[in-house]
Amino acid sequence: MASESMRYSIGDIVKFKVGTDDIQEGEVQIIEKSLNGDILYINSFGGWAYKVTEKRIISMVPVKKSSKPQRS
Repeated sequence: MASESMRYSIGDIVKFKVGTDDIQEGEVQIIEKSLNGDILYINSFGGWAYKVTEKRIISMVPVKKSSKPQRS
C-alpha cells in the first residue's frame, strides 16, 4: 500500500508529536525541503518552538469559521 505524503503550508495549524508521549498543537512558520522529507518549524500554542520532520505530524487542525454577522 503506497502512502501519500501530506503537504503543509505556512500558517497551517497542526498537531504533532514531541518525544514519545507529548502531543502539541501549533502553527507552521517555515517549511524546509529535504531529501528525507520536509522539516517544519512550528510555534506551539504552549509557548515553545519546534523543528520536526513531516513524519511527526499527526493531523491538521481545522480552522474555525468566523462568527462575524453577515450583511443584509
